[in-house]
Amino acid sequence: MSASAPPAIGTPAWWAQLASGLDEMLWVWEAATGRLVHANAVLLRFLNTPSAPANGRELLLDRVSPEDAQALSLARRSLPGEDYTLEYRLQVAQPGARPTRLRERAFACAGPDGSVWVAHVMRDVSWQFDTTAQLHLEISRRADAERSLGEATARLEAMLATANDPVITVDESSRIIDWNRAAEKVFGWTAAEALGQQLPELIIPPDYREQHRMGIARFLADGTARFFQRRVETHALRRSGELFDVELSLWPVRTAAGYTFSSFVRDISRRKAAARALAESEAKYRKVVENVNEGILVTAGGRILYANPKALAITGIDEQAALSKPFIEFIHPDDRERVLANHMRRLKGEPVENYYHFRVVHGGGAVRWLEISAVVFEWQGAPATLNFLTDVTDRLQAEDEMRKALARERELSELKSRFVAVASHELRTPLAGILSSVELLDTYGNRLPDEERHELLAQVRAAVARMDAMVDQVLLASKLESGQFAFDPRPHSVPDLLVQLAAEMDQANPQAARIAMRCDGLEDARLLDAKLVRHILVNLLSNALKYSPPDTAVECYAAAEDRDSLSFAVQDRGIGIPAQDLPRLFETFHRGGNVGSIQGTGIGLHIVRECVELHRGRIEVESEPGRGTIFHVRLHAPQPAA
Repeated sequence: MSASAPPAIGTPAWWAQLASGLDEMLWVWEAATGRLVHANAVLLRFLNTPSAPANGRELLLDRVSPEDAQALSLARRSLPGEDYTLEYRLQVAQPGARPTRLRERAFACAGPDGSVWVAHVMRDVSWQFDTTAQLHLEISRRADAERSLGEATARLEAMLATANDPVITVDESSRIIDWNRAAEKVFGWTAAEALGQQLPELIIPPDYREQHRMGIARFLADGTARFFQRRVETHALRRSGELFDVELSLWPVRTAAGYTFSSFVRDISRRKAAARALAESEAKYRKVVENVNEGILVTAGGRILYANPKALAITGIDEQAALSKPFIEFIHPDDRERVLANHMRRLKGEPVENYYHFRVVHGGGAVRWLEISAVVFEWQGAPATLNFLTDVTDRLQAEDEMRKALARERELSELKSRFVAVASHELRTPLAGILSSVELLDTYGNRLPDEERHELLAQVRAAVARMDAMVDQVLLASKLESGQFAFDPRPHSVPDLLVQLAAEMDQANPQAARIAMRCDGLEDARLLDAKLVRHILVNLLSNALKYSPPDTAVECYAAAEDRDSLSFAVQDRGIGIPAQDLPRLFETFHRGGNVGSIQGTGIGLHIVRECVELHRGRIEVESEPGRGTIFHVRLHAPQPAA
């Protein structure tokens, strides 16, 4: 409607007092500028702001729903010429929230100074529409319910009639009142034959009939329901008399005439047969897994989930411990990093060695070597590894023994080669001397002076003695290695033993005068094997004289380490031993690379080491080429018991 002469509204104070008394929201704006002149407290509370916006014409336009925004915008632009009353909705702030519906009336009026103002009176009418909508909804719902009741009943009857499972309903006396097509198919009785019959006599096995009657009677008496409204597995009878497995759900329904009892019956005979077959298959495969000659482990999350008896046996753990501890605890500490790294890479799908060896420690401390191969698979819905274990301890030991045998064979071959080389050299020299002397004696024997003839014979005897000494050393080394040389300790005075040894050296070696012997703290007798000690010191002193200049001293020092040990030190200032020869110094027929033309077989130091070890001792060497060598020998030599 239009207003040709807007009514005056009085003074601003009167207007504000009037606006504050309204229950509706009210605001006034100046038509010429759109400036908001007044807004009452109800509007401010609705806007949830302490002060109104500056423009009255645009108020709420940004919050109107898109469906109503155009109509409201056109109505606002028609002011102050056309008054209007309009309903519109505000945009929903959150999904699912109820929309706010407003009814707004706008009209023009005169301001105190005669200017044109526009007043808006607005109220929230959402509740009216909610109530109306609910009323319409309830009426519609009831009408729909009444209209569709017959349809629902028809659908229900159709559903029950065409259900895949038998649906059977009986009254309080167990008389059958519903029997669908599936029941006809499963039990073999048509609906015409089954309706009106007693259910127990028709499909319930004789052993369960009394239980069925007592259950219904108990429910009718006190409401107790042991088998109602839950699934129960039991047996049923077909028309042919066949007994089969069923699963049934039974529930009571109260009617005007009393109770009826309905049930869904499912034939689970095939499922049961499949379950039995699966159980038998599982039992068969479990028997295979538990009796194979290979360990089988299932691991996931760092723990053992399953271990067959063979796996428990070869790892040395019991089943309770295996399932209660992280599997890495059963691995030898030195192999844990490798096993865990392979396990994690395998779970990530990264390339990993398929077969490798690691060690486990049995309860008694015995270490066993296992070979493992594994694959990733799913176990109870989570990734796991299936591990196959084989005890390869005996195989690895056999391989190690074979390698050692091959090494010994190679060593023996090298030993033979060295022996041939040494023997050919060391035997050829004295044999050449003997041959030369014999030829001289044979050719010029009658014409040679006695002095020259005796000198040639002395050379022959010296060469024979040298060869004999070499043969003795070879035989002695052979006896020591084969265990034919027994350790026989007896009480001996160490100083007396050294005196005897010095006398023997004086007779056997013209340079023995260079040897200086000294004893400290050896007044008491010691349990020694004199033969072994003699072989040790004679060889060490002979080498010291042989490999040192004739004007240098050779020192032999004996001392008591404690009441059970005895030490010897033999030192020279000769050619020394190169560092590269030290690791092989005590091998048979090995000689230093700096010996040059100095005679020797390379057997003496090997005999020394064998004698030291037989005497429960040890030997160490310090040497520097060109500055000499010192051998330290420590022997087990306790004082005799009193």
